[in-house]
Amino acid sequence: AGDTRVRQHLLGCLQKCSLRRGVQDAAIAAGAVEWTLLVLQDADQLSEYSAQYASALLLNLTLRTAGKDRCEPPRARALEALAELLEHDSPQVRQYAHGALYSILTRDALKERARGLGLEDMLKALADVYRSQLNEALGAQVDCIAQLLHQPPPPSDASDAEDEQDCHPP
Repeated sequence: AGDTRVRQHLLGCLQKCSLRRGVQDAAIAAGAVEWTLLVLQDADQLSEYSAQYASALLLNLTLRTAGKDRCEPPRARALEALAELLEHDSPQVRQYAHGALYSILTRDALKERARGLGLEDMLKALADVYRSQLNEALGAQVDCIAQLLHQPPPPSDASDAEDEQDCHPP
């Protein structure tokens, strides 16, 4: 299944709908996190549109506890997909990858696996690249993600503690 117009429209529609809590719940339950991760495994083969909407969809879904749960099994390959997106040509895709990593790296199992994959070194190198390009804000953002690898998890998942409020795009 290549990057067809149908898939592009599906990704765009899902991403836009995923801003609503009820749709997030239904999409996560239906396996949208796993499907999106599969799509993103070949991000370099996607159009910029598909890569942006798929990464934004993943970010929206990982803001929820259930979405983070779906990223935890090693077979989901969430960390591998997101690590690859950190070097994507599109700045929007990189920003969504930053956000998704920031969200899922509250989980101890994912932190441990990220350290094992060498993600911390990759993030530090990436922060240095951003700073060498005089982009201190992105360097600081990536440093913040790297610091999550050594922080204890939050006491509860604030993403689901909110009342029936919808998410807003980053």
